[in-house]
Amino acid sequence: MVQVRISDGILEGEVTNNKNGGKIYSFRGIPYAQPPLGDLRFKAPQPVKPWNGVRDAKKLGNECYQYNLFSKTVNQGSEDCLYINVFSPNLKPTKPLPVMVWIHGGGFICGSGSDESYGPNYLIRHDVILVTFNYRLEILGFLCLDTEDVPGNAGMKDQVAALRWVQNQCRHEGSGCCT
Repeated sequence: MVQVRISDGILEGEVTNNKNGGKIYSFRGIPYAQPPLGDLRFKAPQPVKPWNGVRDAKKLGNECYQYNLFSKTVNQGSEDCLYINVFSPNLKPTKPLPVMVWIHGGGFICGSGSDESYGPNYLIRHDVILVTFNYRLEILGFLCLDTEDVPGNAGMKDQVAALRWVQNQCRHEGSGCCT
């Protein structure tokens, strides 16, 4: 276990060994916006509220609802899905490390920042911090009625909110690093 303080509170993540003998500091399932439920369902993401105490960041956050084109089924998912994951090779680097943000593909209808296919092993070897995240998909992310209640492009606005979260955490740390 390892703890870090970010602008919203304290996270408890985990330390694992990568395939090359180095360490991976993982912080998963970090909320980057309030859950888009109820009145927030189709609206732009709202900033997350800071928490007291220590937040468990050892498990991936919920994936967003989506239809699986291959199996022709609705995957398990949740509307409460605006979570980010951070993987770092070092918590106290001697110099700022580059940060790569992976925005998953899937044509805005499927995919997840939780997909283990895009794990951190390769980038960690090269002293790169990897950030992945989920954003609203399909109708929950891209329905547009051009009204105040359903203005459209919530999924794109989620992506912008996640990128701003990363930028703010880098500033909060002061070293250019996300963790």
